[in-house]
Amino acid sequence: MKTRTWTRMLGAAALAVLLAPGGGLGQEREDRPPSVAGYVKGMVLDGAGGWRAPTPADALRALRGDPDVLPHLDGDLGSTALTVLRQELESRPAAELDALANTLADLILASEDSDIVSEEYGFQRNIFSVLAYAARADGRGTPHPGSFDALVRVYETIAAEALAGGGTDPVAEIARRRPGDSWRVRGALRSIFRADRAGRGADYLLAVVAASEPPKLKDWPAFPHSLWCDAADIIRAGAGAPPEENPRRADLPDSVLDDEMFYQLCRRH
Repeated sequence: MKTRTWTRMLGAAALAVLLAPGGGLGQEREDRPPSVAGYVKGMVLDGAGGWRAPTPADALRALRGDPDVLPHLDGDLGSTALTVLRQELESRPAAELDALANTLADLILASEDSDIVSEEYGFQRNIFSVLAYAARADGRGTPHPGSFDALVRVYETIAAEALAGGGTDPVAEIARRRPGDSWRVRGALRSIFRADRAGRGADYLLAVVAASEPPKLKDWPAFPHSLWCDAADIIRAGAGAPPEENPRRADLPDSVLDDEMFYQLCRRH
């Protein structure tokens, strides 16, 4: 598909430029261990043994674990990207932040590696987490709404591509054609929900549930590949949040809230 091909080219080009040796750094790193003095979470090496606020280019290099940018002092490869998107250390134009979020989304869409034990799988999961937490109302810095929009674009692009050849359920179509890619649909929906469990993240998933068809009871006990089940299950479970952080669970249809019925329909507890 032309859209997928262009997206893949865009993601590959962005990654090649931003991860090129020296890309976005401006100076060489001296071959000596960095000093911890003056370090603040999210900072990157300045090339002279000190620290500075990161750029969007640094954020992508850090996600890949580039030691010239991030020496793993905090062990969190996504902290640099979050620092940029949430403007924790310095302000940046909204267009620049949106461009970073969209580049991260493009990198998810550009990947064709669906092996859940691969390095690329871990890279994509990190991107989902970064975008979800960048959009959240709580935490350090300033929430970045464009990260939420980037997650929605990831989900809608994957869903549209899955249905391009026919069908009505993108999860079922992906499971039929490329089973290993199913996790990305759920990953995108889960991240959308985590970005705003009480507001538009929950609104979006509730709309997905309302627009989808539940599996038929006649198919029980086969495990259903179902968008309705995936979206409903994410809200039911709260994406790992305690019940008090999942206020929209009560807005689900009765068939989802009924544990026995939901198990029969979706084989999920």
